[in-house]
Amino acid sequence: MTSRIASTVRQFCVGIATAIALLTSGTASRAGTACTSVDGPRCKEKLSTGIEMAYIEVGPADGKPVLLIHGLTDSVRSWSLTMDALHKIDPSLHIIAVDLRGHGQSSMPDAKTCAAAPETCYRISDHASDVIAFMKAKGIGKADLAGHSMGSFVVQEIALTHPEMVGHAVLDATGAKSVGNAALGDFVLKQTIEGAWKPALEAKHYSYPAGVYELTPLDADPKAMEWIAANWTLDPAAQPSFLAPYTPETAKVRLGTWIGATKGLLAQDNTERLKSLAVPALVMWATQDSIYLAKDQEEIKNSLKDAAAKSGLTFYWKEYGKRPLPQSGAQESDIGHNIQWSAAETVAKDIHSFITTGAPTADLVYSDAAPNVTRLIVESGKAVVEKIGK
Repeated sequence: MTSRIASTVRQFCVGIATAIALLTSGTASRAGTACTSVDGPRCKEKLSTGIEMAYIEVGPADGKPVLLIHGLTDSVRSWSLTMDALHKIDPSLHIIAVDLRGHGQSSMPDAKTCAAAPETCYRISDHASDVIAFMKAKGIGKADLAGHSMGSFVVQEIALTHPEMVGHAVLDATGAKSVGNAALGDFVLKQTIEGAWKPALEAKHYSYPAGVYELTPLDADPKAMEWIAANWTLDPAAQPSFLAPYTPETAKVRLGTWIGATKGLLAQDNTERLKSLAVPALVMWATQDSIYLAKDQEEIKNSLKDAAAKSGLTFYWKEYGKRPLPQSGAQESDIGHNIQWSAAETVAKDIHSFITTGAPTADLVYSDAAPNVTRLIVESGKAVVEKIGK
C-alpha cells in the first residue's frame, strides 16, 4: 500500500509539473501579445540609452522577430495596418513596432543635454542605438528590420554597423541620402519650422531652440493642425478612417523632436557607405513619392550595385503605383511616400516573401482612376522589380 501511495504521489507530482510547464509555455507564447493594438496601451522598455521606448507587438514571443520602424514625426500607427496584415499571413512571426525617441509615446532625450541643439540628440545613429538597445533588452539577437522614410535610414544604420543583428533589411520610401533633400530641407525645415513656427515663438519671447524644446506646433500656431492635415498627414491613396487620428497626434509631437529629427535626417548621406552593405535588402518605392524622388532611386540602386559586387548578395528594388509624380510635385492620383498607409496588404506580402524566399512578390498595386484613388488595383506579376546582383 505504501508503494502504491508513493507511486500515486509521484504521478500526481508529474501531472502538476506537466500542467505548470504547459501553462508556462502558453504564457511564453502569448508574451508577445501584451500590447497588441495601436489604440490600446503600449508596452514600455527602459533602454540603456536613457530612452523609455514604447512599442506594440503581435505573435508568439519565441517567433521569428520582425521590427517595424516609422518615419519622421510618426509612430507605431504608421505600420499598424501592415503589422495586422503580416500577422494574418504568418501568425508565427513575432512582429514589433516601436516609437522612436521623442515620437509617439516614447520619451524625449533629456532637455538639459539636448535643448540647445536638438539635432545632436536625434542623429540617425542615436535612433539606431535605441533600436539596438531595445533588441538587447528584449533578448533579440537578430531580426528582420523594416523601416519607412527616416526609419529606413535607421535600418540602414543598423545593417551597416551591426550586420550580425539584421537578417533582412526592408527599406520603404528611401534613398541613399537625405542631404540636400528639398522637401525636408526647404519645405519642412526652412519654410515651416524655421520660417513660420520659429518667428511666431520668438514673438512670444521664447528662445529658439532651447526654449521651445518641449512645446508643440500648436504653441507656435493655433492653426498648426490645419497645416499638418493639408501638408503632412495628407495621403490621397490612404483610407480617411486610417488618417483621422494622425493630425491631432502629429500636432502633439514636441518641437524638439521636429527640429532635431528633421536636422538629423538631413545630415545623413550613406551613398558611399551603402556600397559595403552586407545584409540582403529590399527597396520599396512608389511612383508618386514626393520626398525621395526617381533620381534618389537611381542613386541607391547604384550604391547597391557596388554592394552586390563586393558581397555577392542579391538586392531587390520594387516599384509601387504606375502614375508618375504630377507637375505639382505632390502626390495626387496614386500611391506616394507612405506606401504602407495605402498598400498595407501588398507591403505585408512583399515583406513576408522577402524574408522567407529572398525576393518580393511581382504583384503590381496602384490606385484606381480619380475620384476612386483610395481604391487599389492589384495585378499579379506586373510589378517593376529590379534584381541587383547575381
